Amino acid sequence: SMEYRYQIGDEIITVTLEKEGDGYRVTVGETTHHVTVASSRLSMFNLDVDGLRWRAVVARGDNQRYVALNGDTWQFERVTEQSRRRRRKGAGGAGSGALEASMPGQVLDVLVLVGDAVSAGDTLVLLEAMKMELRITAPADGTVTAVHCAAGETVNRGQLLVEVEES
Repeated sequence: SMEYRYQIGDEIITVTLEKEGDGYRVTVGETTHHVTVASSRLSMFNLDVDGLRWRAVVARGDNQRYVALNGDTWQFERVTEQSRRRRRKGAGGAGSGALEASMPGQVLDVLVLVGDAVSAGDTLVLLEAMKMELRITAPADGTVTAVHCAAGETVNRGQLLVEVEES
């Protein structure tokens, strides 16, 4: 069996995978599912989850996984001792106000202008990376102080996209 711990926002989720017949028993938090891979090609997977068919696209960063599932994109960060120390120190955390591209891609749309008031969770920029749509969201309530990208532009991982001053 394999166990992974991922962080989504402030929540740490444990995922356990155990081989079971032709698939896996996957436990996410307190919920268990039976998952089989119906087909896969590169980073695209057709999965049967508890008898329902899902199409997933997965991209990997250093300690991150990006999963596009039925039109929604989720970013998971694998919890390591190094990531815990970095979060405790606050280095580059959500409170810094500088939002960067988490992976290389193309800017599909910029949904804010300098001076716009935003709320935590608002989508500020839409990126396309590896056939996935990634939403860059406001980490907290605040005001947009700078926009460093434009629709159609190709961006690199770590490139500064938007700056938000928390209110």
